[in-house]
Amino acid sequence: MQELAYMNTKTNQSINIGVDTGKCQLDIYIRPLDIYFTVSNDDKGIREAVNKIKKHKPERIII
Repeated sequence: MQELAYMNTKTNQSINIGVDTGKCQLDIYIRPLDIYFTVSNDDKGIREAVNKIKKHKPERIII
């Protein structure tokens, strides 16, 4: 069975998320959409990040 990745309709590229973890914050980058944001590294910040990320249906998340 072939797995289909979500493709960005504007660029025809799969969505990838990079997360740089720090003690107090998470720096998140969504590629190829060139979206960057920072959230606090606590329950509230993680929930915020998950809500923003899941809208883009990423193929992979790299931490």
